Amino acid sequence: MDKKIYEAIAELGNFFQQICAKTLKVDVLNKMRGEIPIILCKLEKKFPSSFFDVMVHLAIHLIDDAILRGPVQYGWMYPVERRLLTLKRFVRNMARPEGSIAEAYVANECLNACSRYFDDVDTRHNREGRNRERVVLGEGGLSIFQHGVTLLGASRMTYNENDYDKMLWYILNNTPEVEPFIEYVFYWSNHFFPYAVIFYASHDSLQYLQDM
Repeated sequence: MDKKIYEAIAELGNFFQQICAKTLKVDVLNKMRGEIPIILCKLEKKFPSSFFDVMVHLAIHLIDDAILRGPVQYGWMYPVERRLLTLKRFVRNMARPEGSIAEAYVANECLNACSRYFDDVDTRHNREGRNRERVVLGEGGLSIFQHGVTLLGASRMTYNENDYDKMLWYILNNTPEVEPFIEYVFYWSNHFFPYAVIFYASHDSLQYLQDM
């Protein structure tokens, strides 16, 4: 890719990244107001004129919109559009769409409320996932690993010794199954070493508990 094309696209992406930030500064927006016309001019030099429709020109007016509205989360229409899509799927009678939406909405809420009280009935709240990755495979393991996160593929990651100690410390301090072993160590240490201070978050004690 040509360097000028890459720079123009990167600057345009940086523009949208800054304007979609959770916090906005007026001085930064005023500076971006002078940068966006230059970015569009760079794109006009490389792309055909058919590429520049009204949506591309709209980027110039986004600065004024951000100054009047504030952060972008107060003006997103995506949640509203997603909800409207759900309501549109409720329509079965095209002659009476409002009635279809109201009837399906009430039925859906009633079914959701009732399905949470049925333990022996297969509902969408308690059924297993369609894909194998979504099925709980850690039955009988430690509770800290049964978090229900979808795992796709196998990532290759390397950890140094310090990161390994931090992960081990987190598991020992957040797993109920480990508490009896920690109490066992404290019990015998208080009987045989009453004047010793044990920091079970240190490296030596972590290794001792791990060997147990």
